[in-house]
Amino acid sequence: MSDPPRAPFTALYLAAGLSSRFGFRVKCLQEVGRSGETLLELSVRQLLPHGVGDLVLVVSKGTYESIHAVVGDVFLGLPVTYVYQVTPEYRKKPLGTVHALLAAEGTLMRPFLVLNGDTLYGDAALAPVCAHLTRQSGSGGGSGAGNASSGAAAGASAEACMPGYPLKDVLPRAGRVNRAVIQVGAGGTLDAIVEQYDIGMADIEAGIYSGDELTSMNIFAFPLPVVAFARRKFDAWLAAHATEEVAEYILSTMLNDLRAETGIGTRVVPVGSAVPLELTNPDDLAYVKNNLQLVGL
Repeated sequence: MSDPPRAPFTALYLAAGLSSRFGFRVKCLQEVGRSGETLLELSVRQLLPHGVGDLVLVVSKGTYESIHAVVGDVFLGLPVTYVYQVTPEYRKKPLGTVHALLAAEGTLMRPFLVLNGDTLYGDAALAPVCAHLTRQSGSGGGSGAGNASSGAAAGASAEACMPGYPLKDVLPRAGRVNRAVIQVGAGGTLDAIVEQYDIGMADIEAGIYSGDELTSMNIFAFPLPVVAFARRKFDAWLAAHATEEVAEYILSTMLNDLRAETGIGTRVVPVGSAVPLELTNPDDLAYVKNNLQLVGL
């Protein structure tokens, strides 16, 4: 029997930030390709063979005009929807990646892939995660978006998925970053994910980390019922942190509660020696341009 046709999924790009470390430039629009392609174009081109059906770009007032001028409303043959992540005036920082996902709450209609707009993930990560998404699209993972009580009932058929990168391969050559370290249980599903702050290669050299720990690079494949769960968890978090100016509620924190509260597990796909390319600091621009082969380009 032949495999059923692949059902399409949505690619949800997080592109609302203007990084001070990157000179307040829009990172997804940086021309890193050999022929001057933007990072976003290279990223979308790597998704095209894997069943992506449309793009949703999470933008801000600071990034929308620049991105829309380049991307338009149809990009590489895919329809594009723009949604705004709005940061309250009292805040010194945005509210986090769960809030960014929820900017698309009324737009998402099928299983979706969350990606950072400043990162090239490569086919070694995209292929298995996208294959998981297209299976979800045809097996019930696309139901229950608007029902906040869909939880455990959806868990039987719905499953999230994420690639796990070795820590030593996702730390910058210089400087320090935050990384979410993954604990994988029996059957290759997520047991826990813990954000580690301000870490660098020196911490591996000092023996604090082995370097082989699996980590998240903020790429997640989600069935649609996760949106209702995210809304419920974010609203509860915001009520408890209503006056805080810098605290964030992030996707890795939300994932720790997803299985226990909804029955939706998260499958972790190891990607071996695959190395993503990320724009964090200005020096990364030349490195990304000169190392596209690391992500299969």
